[in-house]
Amino acid sequence: MGGNVPLRFEQPANGKEKQTRDHIGISDLEIVQMVAAYRNFGFWRIEVESGHFFASEDVFAIFRMAFTSGPANLVELLSRIHPEDRVLITETFEQASLHKTGFHFSYRVDNGLGGYKTVRSVGKFRNNEIVGITYEFVEQLRVVGFEDNGA
Repeated sequence: MGGNVPLRFEQPANGKEKQTRDHIGISDLEIVQMVAAYRNFGFWRIEVESGHFFASEDVFAIFRMAFTSGPANLVELLSRIHPEDRVLITETFEQASLHKTGFHFSYRVDNGLGGYKTVRSVGKFRNNEIVGITYEFVEQLRVVGFEDNGA
């Protein structure tokens, strides 16, 4: 790659101050459960040295791939990304590793219907690996939904 794509690292993943929520009484687990309840929202980790990519079930669902707890098939994963966006993603991971910094980017993923959906990934460098989240953008519609309590 070597700098073919101009990148600016804005809004680093570790630049946001932690919000106090003791007065609200909501746990980390409850936050994750609520965020993940209404959109595909997955977590991932890439080992910089080996290049192995591990991800949660929702990341595999976003890319329409069968889940595995072992390293993901990166050739298959990259084949689901719009060809114009593949270079950006590769360069982003290279720069994040080189500069040990956080990042975020939006890109297009094959939706299985002959088009593409937009997803966003946010990551941060941590101890010789990069960890992050990926989620689908959803249309901005006015919607009300209620949790099914099994009733």
